[in-house]
Amino acid sequence: MSLDLFQERLANARREKGMTQTELAGKLGVTAQAVSKWERGGAYPDIELLDGISSVLDCSLDYLFQYEQGAKSSGKQDSLVRRAELETLMLKDSIAILFGYGLVDLFLEEGKNKYAILHEMRKEIAGKYGFCVPTVRLMDQALCKPQEYKILFYGKEVANGTVEPTKRFVVNGKAEDEEDIAVTGPVWNLSGVWTDKTEEGCSPMRFIMIHLEQCIMEHLPLVFNCQMAADMVENVGKKYPKVVEGVVPERVSYSFLKRVLLILLCEKKYAVNHMVRIIEVLDEIVDEHPTPEEAAGRVAAALGESYRYDR
Repeated sequence: MSLDLFQERLANARREKGMTQTELAGKLGVTAQAVSKWERGGAYPDIELLDGISSVLDCSLDYLFQYEQGAKSSGKQDSLVRRAELETLMLKDSIAILFGYGLVDLFLEEGKNKYAILHEMRKEIAGKYGFCVPTVRLMDQALCKPQEYKILFYGKEVANGTVEPTKRFVVNGKAEDEEDIAVTGPVWNLSGVWTDKTEEGCSPMRFIMIHLEQCIMEHLPLVFNCQMAADMVENVGKKYPKVVEGVVPERVSYSFLKRVLLILLCEKKYAVNHMVRIIEVLDEIVDEHPTPEEAAGRVAAALGESYRYDR
């Protein structure tokens, strides 16, 4: 048995349970000052308290006194660490890109450049369609082929593809020798060639981002949620507070607004950049109890054809 790291392991176990020193003291029937002394190494608990500490903190005595280097748990299954792991599995990232080991350097380089190409894609979508793409999770994945990437929305794979990390993709290009790779890309089924003989064409990271943009618009109902609608309203409220006050969510719920925005974006092909006018129109007609489809039609008429993004 060793007391060298007792205080550190005790403090860590308490924090992982989300407890203060006062809360732990209350459960053990001692003072908060006593717990503080234990964690500072100024004193040690009486032997009759050890079982209580183990039970309250879900922490084995073997771990606290370093009989074992690992194996901290005494058997319970509800520590904050375990709960966080479960919540991570339950609540998937809205957008994720998984990639094979052959693309690790490519994504590391993008990180060194402060994700410039990814940010540019998000800016293009914001400018063209009027909404902000959520943060994209990037993860290497052993199950991916070396140069493969997969696009996931809330854990569901919606598309995949491959890129050549040291080459560029030239649309309608022709292979000139065996080092060039002719393919039909997953983005709009465009044929082309991966080659290192030109500085023109599309870089591998840009290629992936174009594919991601296509997937977002094809599967927008999977991605666009009430939180995104709320963020758009908050953005309007910062500059035009009187447009939002008493309207969203008091008269127009975030759920209703989200459905109207999705109809505008997906069915009517309207950008939603003019959120001020959209909120104003919904405020004007909400007492008529329109359906989301009817409301979207009224909003589209108010915005005019100039807001169609497919013109």
